[in-house]
Amino acid sequence: MVLKTANEFTGGADSELYAALAAGACVITANNRLAHHLHLGYARHLRATGRRVWETPDILPWSAFVQRSAEAARAHAGGRSPLTAAQEQWLWSELVTEYDPGFLCQDRAFAAQAAEAWQLLADYALPLPEAGGDRESEIFVALARAFMRRLAALGRDDAAHDPTRVAEAIGAGRIAISAQVLWAGFERLTPAQEAVKRACAARGAHVSVLPLPNWGGEGDARIFATATEELTAALLWARERIAREGHGRYALVVADLAAERRRVVRLAHEILASHPGAETVPYEISLGTALGEAPVVAAALRVWQLAGGMLAAGEAAALIQSPFLHEAKAERSARARCAYEMLMGTSEVDVTALARALRGGAPSAHAGFARLAGIVRRWPRRASASAWAGLLMGALSAVGWPGAAAREDYQAIAAVHDVLESFATLEAVAGGMSYARALGFVQGALGDRVFQPRGGDAPLQILGPLEAIGLTFDGLWVMNLHDRAWPAVRPPHPLLPLAFQRAHRLPHAFVEDDIRFAGRVLEDLVGAAPETILSSARHDASGALRPSRALIARGAVDGQAPAFVSRFGQAFAARAALEDYPVRAAPLDDARTGPFAAGLLAAQAACPFRAMAQYRLRADALDAPGYGLTPAVRGAVAHKVMEIWFGELPEPRAWLALDTDARARRIAETVAAAQATAADDYARFPAAFVVLEARRMERLLAQFLEREEARPAFRVVEREKEVALRCGPLAMRGRIDRVDVVDGRTVLIDYKTGRMPAVDWMTDRPEYPQLLFYAVAEGPQVAGIAYAGLSARDGGYKAWTRDDALLPEATVVADWGQVTGAWPALLARLAGDFAAGGGAVDPLNGACEYCGREGFCRIDEGGGGGDDE
Repeated sequence: MVLKTANEFTGGADSELYAALAAGACVITANNRLAHHLHLGYARHLRATGRRVWETPDILPWSAFVQRSAEAARAHAGGRSPLTAAQEQWLWSELVTEYDPGFLCQDRAFAAQAAEAWQLLADYALPLPEAGGDRESEIFVALARAFMRRLAALGRDDAAHDPTRVAEAIGAGRIAISAQVLWAGFERLTPAQEAVKRACAARGAHVSVLPLPNWGGEGDARIFATATEELTAALLWARERIAREGHGRYALVVADLAAERRRVVRLAHEILASHPGAETVPYEISLGTALGEAPVVAAALRVWQLAGGMLAAGEAAALIQSPFLHEAKAERSARARCAYEMLMGTSEVDVTALARALRGGAPSAHAGFARLAGIVRRWPRRASASAWAGLLMGALSAVGWPGAAAREDYQAIAAVHDVLESFATLEAVAGGMSYARALGFVQGALGDRVFQPRGGDAPLQILGPLEAIGLTFDGLWVMNLHDRAWPAVRPPHPLLPLAFQRAHRLPHAFVEDDIRFAGRVLEDLVGAAPETILSSARHDASGALRPSRALIARGAVDGQAPAFVSRFGQAFAARAALEDYPVRAAPLDDARTGPFAAGLLAAQAACPFRAMAQYRLRADALDAPGYGLTPAVRGAVAHKVMEIWFGELPEPRAWLALDTDARARRIAETVAAAQATAADDYARFPAAFVVLEARRMERLLAQFLEREEARPAFRVVEREKEVALRCGPLAMRGRIDRVDVVDGRTVLIDYKTGRMPAVDWMTDRPEYPQLLFYAVAEGPQVAGIAYAGLSARDGGYKAWTRDDALLPEATVVADWGQVTGAWPALLARLAGDFAAGGGAVDPLNGACEYCGREGFCRIDEGGGGGDDE
């Protein structure tokens, strides 16, 4: 792909820059992106003139220029060596912890704020504020003085004041400077930068600030109805321009990119990278994710957490199935089985137990974690930072990290090594530490570090506003210019007195300064390309938005909703027409009027289309693929356990009379008898799996019995009771899981092994109305109905009762007779709608999640509502 060079954007003005670079000028840029852009532009310029080899130009971002110059100054004068960034972070955290552990419980967050305030004072060449301000500023002053004392004791320099030292070294002639120094991409210079600039000029260098690009345009302003329409329009605009021109450089500038990054990435992938029928448009987006979120780094963190003690079973299961361990691909199935068995058998594991669990089926993983267990057993209680860095790397090597990912994820892997190397430097400022302290620091460093994979010069750049300053483009779209994102007004720094900040006009001390700065930035962006579009939306997911005054002043017009169809929509529109099934189907004939299962009522209430598909078309959902028993089999075994137990021991006093051992044996015998009824389903699994399932069911039964013992005295009089009832035109049948008698009153109980449904039977379409069916079938003696949870996550009861003496925490219905009297008509209406052929796509909220009939549902044709997303 051919990209335009910088001088094509500015009408040849950059030819002077290229001439200065050829003569050895030094260019200091505001950020890394602009330095990279100027390097590429200079390289293209030289290639266009026929050059094939040239000296690397001296183009550096400000931070790199300061670091290089400070190192040169120290080498010349023998100055004190500086602290590394990790060492400074450690010192600030130590000082915060030592200052007042009771008050400063969030030492890491406060330390970061203190380091930021210290840097701000250095940038603006200011002394510490006087004591006597608010509590936070007094703490900061005390911490800063302690920091200076610690620096003096260590004989080290801090990095924050390096610009001041560089300016002094340049002025004293201790370091060489270029004959020409150019500053590029700066909207404004800090006092520290101004000092370096003046020092260069005093040494006779020709110093100038390069003007920002300016095409002199006003920008086309648009306001869209929704934020999604705005982003879609911007991405389609970029795709169309790049496809039409075949070359060029375009940008989307998002005012609040940090907050909107996930949404932007999701839609950009849909429109630019994977949309059928369209060429893929390469793009790069700034503000990368935290290094700790990269999958290969997450695997390393799990290894270290496991080495430190116990790891949650879910995390351990993810670790042993991670592709970033040795032989992960070859042992994929065996490791998945081990992970499943571990999840069924325990809630957390240590490294020894994990190695033992892998012994049978995954020899490579077993060997790796056994090596890790051996290393951990020899670890010291306390060690230096460099020692811990070596041990952490050794732990990763023991399990074969990063596996086969070394090529694909080399940048993230290199970043992990860099963090460990930085951590090792703490030995110069910190004594021995525990493993927990060492791991906490490394975890924090990985979480704080933003990881941005390096890419090429993609034709589309998605940037934040300040990142785009100084860059040039063929076309630019600046979006999200609404009241919540632009101007970007930030509060003053919390650790410096407000009066001090206003007296020295520090950033964000005055709201008007932020507003003026935002205006200048917007003008700079408008000048960065010959075609510029500014936009906002009137609404987003959180509510109404007010477009920025900058758009109103430019005569913003209503943006047109883009004509874009998602991948799913395209596939749906291109489908083959199988049949045109009417929303109102033919009524049932007399031969098909029953008896129907009571589940029909639940399906009809959830969505009429589901009832038609399931009970008329016999369209059953496919079982989800997976290793282990299906939910249906598990539920059947759980119901059988309850049937057996309460058949033999129908009331609490019958099992409370058993001692602990006898009760445990009785529970185990009950579960074994229930499993025997599903022997064919268990036969395809190893014996160890059957044992794990038995233990899981035994725990659930024991927990359930503990809850039952807290109820008022009751007796189970019926189990799995068959009932029949005519509901409107349909004959219906059902089976009541359990009928209890409490003080002469009847309570109906329905077991739930999965999610407990909502208990709201006063609506026209109640969720799971089977219990209403059972209550009507049993008659007026029913005084309560309840769901009983049979899962570890969702136990207990959800119930409606006549009074509060029947079940704990039940919803008491004062007008019980009136409420239950309305249920026959409700059931008759649901059955009548089904019999009449009603098949409208009208799901309740959440009904689509477990339907399983998405393949021929018409919800996306606009025929119904509900949670179709």
